Amino acid sequence: MTVREAIAVRRSIRKFTDQPVSEEQVAVLLEAARSAPSSTNCQPWRFKVVTAREDIQWLSGAPTKGQRWIAGAGAVLVCCADVQRFIEDSATNVRFLRDSGMLPPEMLEGLNEYLSRTENAQPEVLRWAAAANCAIALTQVMLQAVELGLGTCWIGMFDEAAVKERFQIPEAMPVVALLAVGHPAENPEQRPRKDVEDILL
Repeated sequence: MTVREAIAVRRSIRKFTDQPVSEEQVAVLLEAARSAPSSTNCQPWRFKVVTAREDIQWLSGAPTKGQRWIAGAGAVLVCCADVQRFIEDSATNVRFLRDSGMLPPEMLEGLNEYLSRTENAQPEVLRWAAAANCAIALTQVMLQAVELGLGTCWIGMFDEAAVKERFQIPEAMPVVALLAVGHPAENPEQRPRKDVEDILL
Protein backbone atom coordinates (compact mmCIF):
# COMPACT_ATOMS: atom_id res chain seq x y z
CA MET A 1 0.00 0.00 0.00
CA THR A 2 1.31 3.44 -0.91
CA VAL A 3 0.95 6.53 1.26
CA ARG A 4 -1.38 7.96 -1.36
CA GLU A 5 -3.59 4.87 -1.13
CA ALA A 6 -3.62 5.04 2.68
CA ILE A 7 -4.68 8.69 2.55
CA ALA A 8 -7.42 7.87 0.05
CA VAL A 9 -9.01 5.05 2.05
CA ARG A 10 -8.58 6.39 5.60
CA ARG A 11 -11.89 6.97 7.35
CA SER A 12 -13.03 7.84 10.85
CA ILE A 13 -14.18 4.45 12.14
CA ARG A 14 -16.70 4.20 14.97
CA LYS A 15 -17.72 0.55 14.63
CA PHE A 16 -15.19 -2.15 15.45
CA THR A 17 -15.10 -5.95 15.52
CA ASP A 18 -14.26 -7.89 18.68
CA GLN A 19 -10.80 -8.75 17.35
CA PRO A 20 -8.16 -7.35 19.70
CA VAL A 21 -5.42 -4.96 18.68
CA SER A 22 -2.18 -6.85 19.24
CA GLU A 23 0.87 -5.61 21.11
CA GLU A 24 2.81 -5.90 17.86
CA GLN A 25 0.32 -3.64 16.07
CA VAL A 26 0.47 -1.09 18.88
CA ALA A 27 4.27 -1.15 18.64
CA VAL A 28 4.12 -0.39 14.91
CA LEU A 29 1.70 2.50 15.53
CA LEU A 30 3.96 3.96 18.21
CA GLU A 31 6.95 3.66 15.89
CA ALA A 32 5.02 5.69 13.30
CA ALA A 33 4.46 8.38 15.94
CA ARG A 34 8.07 8.25 17.09
CA SER A 35 9.25 8.82 13.53
CA ALA A 36 7.14 11.95 12.99
CA PRO A 37 8.71 15.32 12.26
CA SER A 38 8.56 18.04 14.90
CA SER A 39 9.65 21.61 15.45
CA THR A 40 13.42 21.65 16.04
CA ASN A 41 13.11 17.87 16.49
CA CYS A 42 11.66 18.39 19.99
CA GLN A 43 9.34 15.30 19.82
CA PRO A 44 6.98 16.41 22.63
CA TRP A 45 4.43 13.60 22.25
CA ARG A 46 3.84 11.13 25.07
CA PHE A 47 1.36 8.25 24.85
CA LYS A 48 -0.68 6.26 27.33
CA VAL A 49 -1.86 3.06 25.63
CA VAL A 50 -5.21 1.96 27.02
CA THR A 51 -6.25 -1.64 26.31
CA ALA A 52 -8.05 -2.76 29.48
CA ARG A 53 -11.72 -3.29 28.70
CA GLU A 54 -12.89 -1.54 31.87
CA ASP A 55 -10.82 1.53 31.04
CA ILE A 56 -12.09 1.71 27.46
CA GLN A 57 -15.64 1.23 28.73
CA TRP A 58 -15.07 4.07 31.19
CA LEU A 59 -13.82 6.32 28.39
CA SER A 60 -17.03 5.71 26.45
CA GLY A 61 -19.12 7.32 29.19
CA ALA A 62 -19.06 10.68 30.92
CA PRO A 63 -15.36 11.43 30.21
CA THR A 64 -16.16 11.72 26.47
CA LYS A 65 -19.69 13.10 26.85
CA GLY A 66 -21.27 9.70 26.24
CA GLN A 67 -19.52 8.65 23.02
CA ARG A 68 -20.63 5.04 23.54
CA TRP A 69 -19.07 3.77 20.34
CA ILE A 70 -15.62 4.07 21.95
CA ALA A 71 -16.41 0.97 24.02
CA GLY A 72 -15.91 -1.16 20.90
CA ALA A 73 -12.35 -0.01 20.28
CA GLY A 74 -9.50 -2.47 20.80
CA ALA A 75 -7.25 0.26 22.16
CA VAL A 76 -7.26 3.97 22.86
CA LEU A 77 -4.11 6.06 22.60
CA VAL A 78 -4.10 9.00 25.00
CA CYS A 79 -1.78 11.54 23.38
CA CYS A 80 -0.22 14.10 25.70
CA ALA A 81 2.20 16.97 25.22
CA ASP A 82 5.24 17.12 27.45
CA VAL A 83 5.39 20.91 27.55
CA GLN A 84 8.42 21.19 29.83
CA ARG A 85 10.51 18.88 27.65
CA PHE A 86 9.16 20.75 24.62
CA ILE A 87 10.75 23.91 26.01
CA GLU A 88 13.98 22.25 27.12
CA ASP A 89 14.51 20.12 24.03
CA SER A 90 13.63 22.99 21.69
CA ALA A 91 16.19 25.20 23.44
CA THR A 92 18.86 22.49 23.32
CA ASN A 93 18.27 21.77 19.65
CA VAL A 94 18.15 25.44 18.69
CA ARG A 95 21.45 26.03 20.50
CA PHE A 96 22.97 23.07 18.71
CA LEU A 97 21.89 24.47 15.34
CA ARG A 98 23.07 27.92 16.32
CA ASP A 99 26.49 26.65 17.40
CA SER A 100 26.96 24.27 14.50
CA GLY A 101 28.32 26.94 12.17
CA MET A 102 26.31 25.48 9.30
CA LEU A 103 23.54 28.09 9.13
CA PRO A 104 23.47 31.48 7.40
CA PRO A 105 23.32 34.63 9.60
CA GLU A 106 19.70 35.35 8.67
CA MET A 107 18.61 31.95 9.91
CA LEU A 108 20.65 32.29 13.09
CA GLU A 109 18.80 35.50 13.85
CA GLY A 110 15.51 33.71 13.35
CA LEU A 111 16.54 30.85 15.63
CA ASN A 112 17.54 33.26 18.39
CA GLU A 113 14.15 34.94 18.09
CA TYR A 114 12.41 31.53 18.20
CA LEU A 115 14.33 30.55 21.33
CA SER A 116 13.48 33.82 23.06
CA ARG A 117 9.78 33.50 22.20
CA THR A 118 9.67 29.91 23.44
CA GLU A 119 11.35 30.66 26.76
CA ASN A 120 9.03 33.61 27.46
CA ALA A 121 5.75 32.26 26.07
CA GLN A 122 2.57 31.92 28.11
CA PRO A 123 1.61 28.35 29.16
CA GLU A 124 -1.37 28.17 26.78
CA VAL A 125 0.78 29.24 23.84
CA LEU A 126 3.29 26.52 24.67
CA ARG A 127 0.50 23.98 25.10
CA TRP A 128 -0.84 24.59 21.61
CA ALA A 129 2.60 24.82 20.03
CA ALA A 130 3.43 21.39 21.47
CA ALA A 131 -0.02 20.11 20.47
CA ALA A 132 0.59 21.00 16.84
CA ASN A 133 3.59 18.65 16.86
CA CYS A 134 1.51 15.92 18.53
CA ALA A 135 -1.10 16.25 15.77
CA ILE A 136 1.56 15.44 13.18
CA ALA A 137 2.49 12.28 15.10
CA LEU A 138 -1.16 11.22 15.38
CA THR A 139 -1.67 11.72 11.66
CA GLN A 140 1.18 9.31 10.98
CA VAL A 141 -0.41 6.83 13.40
CA MET A 142 -3.73 7.04 11.55
CA LEU A 143 -2.11 6.39 8.18
CA GLN A 144 0.02 3.54 9.57
CA ALA A 145 -3.15 2.01 11.00
CA VAL A 146 -4.68 1.87 7.52
CA GLU A 147 -1.74 -0.19 6.25
CA LEU A 148 -2.20 -2.58 9.20
CA GLY A 149 -5.88 -3.04 8.37
CA LEU A 150 -6.94 -1.06 11.43
CA GLY A 151 -9.38 1.81 11.76
CA THR A 152 -9.03 4.90 13.92
CA CYS A 153 -11.04 7.86 15.07
CA TRP A 154 -9.71 11.09 16.56
CA ILE A 155 -11.53 12.04 19.78
CA GLY A 156 -11.30 15.71 20.66
CA MET A 157 -14.20 15.98 23.13
CA PHE A 158 -13.16 14.70 26.55
CA ASP A 159 -12.87 15.68 30.19
CA GLU A 160 -9.15 16.29 30.48
CA ALA A 161 -9.08 16.37 34.28
CA ALA A 162 -10.91 13.04 34.54
CA VAL A 163 -8.65 11.38 31.96
CA LYS A 164 -5.54 12.62 33.75
CA GLU A 165 -6.78 11.34 37.10
CA ARG A 166 -7.80 7.93 35.76
CA PHE A 167 -4.50 7.28 33.99
CA GLN A 168 -2.19 9.15 36.40
CA ILE A 169 -1.00 11.65 33.82
CA PRO A 170 1.08 14.50 35.28
CA GLU A 171 -0.77 17.77 35.70
CA ALA A 172 1.79 19.69 33.62
CA MET A 173 1.30 17.34 30.65
CA PRO A 174 -1.82 18.39 28.71
CA VAL A 175 -3.92 15.76 26.95
CA VAL A 176 -4.06 16.72 23.27
CA ALA A 177 -6.39 14.03 21.92
CA LEU A 178 -7.58 10.47 22.27
CA LEU A 179 -7.33 8.07 19.34
CA ALA A 180 -9.59 5.03 19.21
CA VAL A 181 -8.05 2.08 17.36
CA GLY A 182 -9.55 -1.21 16.30
CA HIS A 183 -10.48 -3.58 13.50
CA PRO A 184 -13.14 -1.86 11.36
CA ALA A 185 -16.67 -3.23 11.30
CA GLU A 186 -17.76 -0.60 8.78
CA ASN A 187 -16.51 0.92 5.54
CA PRO A 188 -18.11 4.37 5.32
CA GLU A 189 -18.03 6.51 2.23
CA GLN A 190 -15.66 9.45 2.28
CA ARG A 191 -17.28 12.57 3.65
CA PRO A 192 -17.43 15.54 1.27
CA ARG A 193 -14.14 17.28 0.62
CA LYS A 194 -13.59 20.77 -0.71
CA ASP A 195 -12.26 21.12 -4.24
CA VAL A 196 -8.60 22.03 -4.62
CA GLU A 197 -9.69 25.44 -5.94
CA ASP A 198 -11.49 26.07 -2.64
CA ILE A 199 -8.36 25.54 -0.53
CA LEU A 200 -6.01 27.63 -2.63
CA LEU A 201 -5.40 31.32 -1.83
